[in-house]
Amino acid sequence: MTEFDKRLLTIELFAWVGEDELGSGEIGLKQAIVAAGCIPMVATRLDKMDQPYIAGQMDGLALRYNTQIRLVRFVATEILKRPGDDFPYPERR
Repeated sequence: MTEFDKRLLTIELFAWVGEDELGSGEIGLKQAIVAAGCIPMVATRLDKMDQPYIAGQMDGLALRYNTQIRLVRFVATEILKRPGDDFPYPERR
């Protein structure tokens, strides 16, 4: 495992996750409109995802489509693949 891999395993991701607006029951990443356009709401810092204009868009989506949306923290537990590696990650063999 490289030093980069060790650092990577300490990172947390914060994401807005919720039900599909079309009623399929699928759960996935939510998107919001920001200066860069409509992008998936995932970041490595909580303060970026908890900004009022983003939280407001998520509230609006949940109310408009009557769906469940949550801000979730994900923690890395395993590195599965690096570019050029065969799957699974070599140390898992």
